[in-house]
Amino acid sequence: MTDIVKKEILENLSTYRFYVLTGLLFSMMLISIIVSYGDYHLRVENYNILRPGPKETDKIIFPPEPLSIYARGLDANVGRLYQLSLRGIQVQPSQQSINRVSSLFSLPDMLFVVKVILALIALLFSFDAVCGEKEQGTLKLILAGRTRRASVLLGKLAGRYLLVFVPFFVLFLISSIVVSLLPDVRAGNEYWIRLAIILAGSALYVACFIALGTLISSLVHRSSTSMMVGLAAWVLLVFVVPNMGATVAQAIGDVPPADRVEMQQRLAVIQSVFETQQQMKNAKEKDYSRIMLQIRESNNHLFQTYRPELNRLIELTRTVVRCSPSGAFGFLVTEMANTGIDRDIRIKDAIWMFVERNFKRFGGLEKGEAEQFQFRPSSTGEQITGVALADALLLLIMPAVLVALAVGSFMRYDPR
Repeated sequence: MTDIVKKEILENLSTYRFYVLTGLLFSMMLISIIVSYGDYHLRVENYNILRPGPKETDKIIFPPEPLSIYARGLDANVGRLYQLSLRGIQVQPSQQSINRVSSLFSLPDMLFVVKVILALIALLFSFDAVCGEKEQGTLKLILAGRTRRASVLLGKLAGRYLLVFVPFFVLFLISSIVVSLLPDVRAGNEYWIRLAIILAGSALYVACFIALGTLISSLVHRSSTSMMVGLAAWVLLVFVVPNMGATVAQAIGDVPPADRVEMQQRLAVIQSVFETQQQMKNAKEKDYSRIMLQIRESNNHLFQTYRPELNRLIELTRTVVRCSPSGAFGFLVTEMANTGIDRDIRIKDAIWMFVERNFKRFGGLEKGEAEQFQFRPSSTGEQITGVALADALLLLIMPAVLVALAVGSFMRYDPR
């Protein structure tokens, strides 16, 4: 098996394919770091401008996460200014980039590079692992020896995996060190642990597509056919399933969008004020505390009705999207980067509970200032044993299943 691994590495190192694809990977990672850090630096500047003072307890804003340079996720959405009032929680629009043209295009962060580019490179390195050898007539010679078929295939898998992952690992390590030295990046122990988990997830994700390409190569007899099937599988798993998963879940869940809920909240406030004023029209003195309490009840009712539906939609979306390794990898990386759905939900729940505890003080019904808002982010251990555990397990199981299928297919493959 060791000889097969060496053979695969040496043969591919002498081809243009290795240098072209490695150069493409280097270029995309470099662009990713430059663009993502520029976006992160701009968001840090916006945060420093909008950060409320110690006595501005009715305003909340969260600093950008350093790991959003690698996976932007929902960090820009979370990092908006939250204005607290009797009407509820008013979320200010996201801070826009100075360059308006850049807003027309999605940012190519490291998550995008791995999900899309590295997955494609893995398929382009593995689509001819078996059928390519058959076309060259060398597969019969390899199988004529004493090496078992399973060892031959595993050697091919290991050799081509190393050709893809080792250059990525070196480039990722260099970029991580460079980023940690840049201004505004706080790189403590937690930062490096999370980055190591992201790298481990990337290793499993690459293994999925190397195994998939080898499986396809062992099912067909021509390299051109294997390439076409591999590209179709790449489009399906990277683009179609993750994007269609959210659409299907939305259709099944039938949960109203956030902007409609916000509109309902505003209408509820107006209706509460009108109904309370009508009830007090003939009173000598109007008790405005009743108006405030009615607004509070309306907002609570809307929140308690909408949140369970939203939670069901999120879980359904996760279940559908996780059918693809791209979906599971995206969830794992964004959670480890602290830019995922779980952090977004926890922050909004914490803000809502803060408003509930200080509602009467915001409305002047109680004397004194509102308490200072505090939020405890989840630790790495809590995340990896919580919401990210299912995604990590899926990324372990998927390549193992694909490798087993590839070995089973190669055992019956006709080398003639």
